[in-house]
Amino acid sequence: MIHIRNLSYSVGEKHILKQISLAFKPHTIYGIIGPNGAGKSTLLKHIMRIIEPQKGTVFLNNEDVTTLKVKEYAKHCSFVFQENPRDIDFTVEEMLGMGRYPYLDYMGHMTKEDQAVIDNIITELSLEGFLERSMLHLSGGEAQKVFIGRALAQETPILLLDEPISMLDVHNSIEILNRLKTIKDKHQLTVIMILHDLNLAFQYCDEIILLKEGEVLLTGPKQVVLESDVLQEVYHHRLKIIHDEVQTYVVPKAY
Repeated sequence: MIHIRNLSYSVGEKHILKQISLAFKPHTIYGIIGPNGAGKSTLLKHIMRIIEPQKGTVFLNNEDVTTLKVKEYAKHCSFVFQENPRDIDFTVEEMLGMGRYPYLDYMGHMTKEDQAVIDNIITELSLEGFLERSMLHLSGGEAQKVFIGRALAQETPILLLDEPISMLDVHNSIEILNRLKTIKDKHQLTVIMILHDLNLAFQYCDEIILLKEGEVLLTGPKQVVLESDVLQEVYHHRLKIIHDEVQTYVVPKAY
């Protein structure tokens, strides 16, 4: 599983990440939250191997991820970016097939097993009516489901998502998070995602990581973080916590 030891990263004189150490448990949904500029995306990009650590190490199963071949790492971690290029004239089925890249032979041939994986994802994400449509003609919610489907096609135990619902309306946001939770439970995945919507973060995540100015201020079960004074301090005491019989809500204080 992923763990991070003493990770630091700077751009010029600006310290983006400061001595971050984290360990991620299997079969858990993690939500990374914090104000703009907290270092959330930079942290996730280190796990994705898009950014190489300047100081510290990201480990996968006790191996430094920078020592792993890209294709090998792609069998362990898949990811969905905050913004994905949609000006590409591939069909939905072709995009899903790209997720099988780590398992294909040098000629790129797909087996019956590869197709079975894709067929299962089509069912899980209800994409049956979209397979022949071009990515150029999908709505934001439809396209995001396809990108998540492509990541799931890699059959990795770890799924990384950088603000997967940032451009979606409430209906599509909830639909995608519901599907992610169902798929996580079914396939026993570890999901690590950045969310700005605190209500959705505390509803769908098991564990919360709170960042501010490149530092981890608090990490733990969502209820522990939700009731912490640290959360209020980070958001300048502009959060109101509302409890009802079945759920807890976070709403901004307008003043």
